Amino acid sequence: MKVQDFINILAPMAVSEQRRTGILASITIAQGAVESGWGAAAPGNNLFGIKGSGQEFVTTEYTNGHFVKIIGGFRTYDTWEGSVIDHSEFLIANSRYKVSGFFERCKELDYIGAAGCLQNAGYATDPKYAVKLIQIIQANRLDNYDILEVEDDMPKLDPGVALTMINTFLKPSWAAADAQLKAAQDSNKAAAWKEQRDYYAWLANSLRDASGLPRE
Repeated sequence: MKVQDFINILAPMAVSEQRRTGILASITIAQGAVESGWGAAAPGNNLFGIKGSGQEFVTTEYTNGHFVKIIGGFRTYDTWEGSVIDHSEFLIANSRYKVSGFFERCKELDYIGAAGCLQNAGYATDPKYAVKLIQIIQANRLDNYDILEVEDDMPKLDPGVALTMINTFLKPSWAAADAQLKAAQDSNKAAAWKEQRDYYAWLANSLRDASGLPRE
């Protein structure tokens, strides 16, 4: 994949996550580029090398002054968007990134400081990890994505109201459409029910976005 194509795909997701979590879009894109080789090596749609139990493959880590190959377990995702969202959740859930000052640097739009905090907190073993992130950001002007456009003055939807609408109306409608899809004998009817089911899922995630809730 071409560098600009990778950026064009990831940038909207990274910007959306910056609005939701404060994590700089430039950092998200640069980490995805480094960890996946610009999308060329992302088994299981894991763009960020986040470890888990979904799959195992050989990776290279820097230990005791040397690069060594190890077999490790890594998380898997249905889509790149899922990987981007989980990347944010991973950084938020692990207190060492907050302690390192990563979120403070993001708040100040300081991608250089944020990259250093990631390395200091142990995101990667490569001693040049922060330098690589900074070089990618600067070479591709990714910091432009960190300057978010001012959103409309419309107030955000109340999270409680959003959850009520989702749980009372959209989830039951989604479940009913899903049941019809599974029972459909005709391919045209199945396609129609799938479209209806996916529409309810889209509406629910739109409400989550409008209220600041995480997507499902």
